[in-house]
Amino acid sequence: MAATFECIPGQTAAELLRAEPGAALFDVRDATAYRNGHIDGAAHLSEDRLLGWMKRIPKEAPVLIYCYHGNASKTYAQMFIDFRYTRVYSIDGGYPALEMAMTAPA
Repeated sequence: MAATFECIPGQTAAELLRAEPGAALFDVRDATAYRNGHIDGAAHLSEDRLLGWMKRIPKEAPVLIYCYHGNASKTYAQMFIDFRYTRVYSIDGGYPALEMAMTAPA
């Protein structure tokens, strides 16, 4: 069976980020949206920067990706899977869902 990414809700993503400091978090919204606000620790990811990031992130590290609502992040998640990353997550609900989960009391 081919590897696949997992779609997870914002709350699960927030818990994973708190539990695994080595997790990579990517924001795939446009640059303006990223500059206007993003989750602490999230790097802006665009297609032209994808290979550069892949050279730095261990294949077994958790990779979490969010966008506006949870659609574009799936495309990027599949790219990481295609490059044999084993723990890749697309965040359902995108930035708003993760932001709400990250700011809620743990």
